[in-house]
Amino acid sequence: MKIINMNKSFKLVLAGALTILVSSANASVIEGVGAYTSVGNSGYCPSYCSGSFSSASDGGEGSTQAYSELNEYAYGQSYSSFVSESYMPLLRVETNAAAKKSSSAMAWSVQNFTNTGLETKTIDLDVNLHGSVGNNEEGYAYNYLSASIAIISGTSLQWYPSFGTLIYEIASPIMSPTSIYISDGLDVNIPETISFDIAAGESFYIVSEMRAASKNGYADAWNTLSMSFKDSSDLQAAIQVATTPVSVPEPKTLFLLALCLLAILVKKRDLLA
Repeated sequence: MKIINMNKSFKLVLAGALTILVSSANASVIEGVGAYTSVGNSGYCPSYCSGSFSSASDGGEGSTQAYSELNEYAYGQSYSSFVSESYMPLLRVETNAAAKKSSSAMAWSVQNFTNTGLETKTIDLDVNLHGSVGNNEEGYAYNYLSASIAIISGTSLQWYPSFGTLIYEIASPIMSPTSIYISDGLDVNIPETISFDIAAGESFYIVSEMRAASKNGYADAWNTLSMSFKDSSDLQAAIQVATTPVSVPEPKTLFLLALCLLAILVKKRDLLA
């Protein structure tokens, strides 16, 4: 006769049910996460720009991927998404403009992580900006790449895809933002490490923006602004990108399922008692 350890089974199902409830609750309350891109061109820029303009944008709050491209007066493209395994933001921008033309590109991402562990965790976030910047012709030129990253605690954040406005006028970062610039050079890599502590059960946002701008030159960071945690254990992402579409039950359905599992197991344990 096979003896079933109901206490052990009860604990396993209870843990599974609680995980379902915590995951569904976390997904339902996180605000302000998503991916966004924009590009803009100008047809007359002797030093400052005037005259003809064009622009394009994509994505928004809740988006897991965005891409914008424009090739009217000059060339620009931008891309924002989340890496499928780590759920970290991945940003790309590229611009190229002839003399007296202008192009700008912006990639924006906001992700949220929760420390599901039982203790305060020190987060080490490695960031690397990789790109090339240079001039096309002699004469006036203005070309650059920039990346900005900020850490904000909590689970509620206004969606506002402008780093300066969000960080300095709306939200309150837990530490000074990190800014990286490339103004000249081929295949330049600039690494940074951002370190901070997050208490058990607490959440934090990673707000990241990358920009490229060109007047008589190029700014190419299609080889990306990349980010990674040195230790990602116990960190649960708000936006989780699946390699294939997955049907996710509504939080109410998950809650009822968890309760049913608990009820069935309690009844079996009482019968065997």
